[in-house]
Amino acid sequence: MLLKIKNKLFRTRQLVKLAREDLATVKEKLKHIEESVCAADGALAWSPLVFERWKKLTECFQFKKLLIEKKERAGCDADGGYVVPADWRKTGILISLGIGPENTFDMHFAQAGIQVDAYDHSISRLPKEHPRISWIKQKVVEGPNHSQNEISLQEILGKLPEGVNASLKLDIEGWEIPALLACPENLLRRLRFIVAEFHGIASAIAEGRTASIEASWRKLSSYFDVVHFHGNNSGGGRVLGGALIPELIEVTLVNRKFYQTVDGFDKVSSEFDRPNIPGKAEIQFLLPNEYNAE
Repeated sequence: MLLKIKNKLFRTRQLVKLAREDLATVKEKLKHIEESVCAADGALAWSPLVFERWKKLTECFQFKKLLIEKKERAGCDADGGYVVPADWRKTGILISLGIGPENTFDMHFAQAGIQVDAYDHSISRLPKEHPRISWIKQKVVEGPNHSQNEISLQEILGKLPEGVNASLKLDIEGWEIPALLACPENLLRRLRFIVAEFHGIASAIAEGRTASIEASWRKLSSYFDVVHFHGNNSGGGRVLGGALIPELIEVTLVNRKFYQTVDGFDKVSSEFDRPNIPGKAEIQFLLPNEYNAE
């Protein structure tokens, strides 16, 4: 009798061990599925209304193609690198808002002899230092009523010397929309080009709160054309209104004062793009007008 009980206990332990191993395998498979498959939000996934929000949002931009200038990638071949016009060396000063764990984009400009004013409150030191990179430990906010450790885009651009060829990199984790909306147009239109990362796009569309994004994109479109549009795979995407929409979008805008553009926007995915998270698939999405294209 005692031997039978011991045998049953042994078999039970073995079954528990196998179950744990199976559970670990399932968790690993789920992890891979989560990393490679976009979320479909039930009824939202096929809602015409949600698709119309996406369409209305993208129509706020002027999608164009550079007539003469080509494009290049500046910075690393991962998160932190951006696509810029090939004449980026004409920039007299780069305003870099948001640094994080790497600053190869800033270094790209500094090593070419261009002054870089880099703002980020969240780091303790620059990832890489250079004599032409000035780090200002301040958080970029909407402004103007803020603390001593904060600064607005309006104040930053307002300090630039008149006539300087300035360009802007904007990656401030969700503050980009209020910062742009609060900045006067007469300051924004002085910029040669802008590379920006816009956060929370798919979520804003799903939740019907795109008004501020639309307002900021229309504001930029008064002077700028979009010549590059890329989904950042670190934020994933969502299937909304039958369309795959990225959560994070990287945009390159050029000032019509400095650049000639024409119809015929380059495809969303191009040879200049790299996965922001290496080893993770790119988000292959279309602009709304491309769904009906023959």
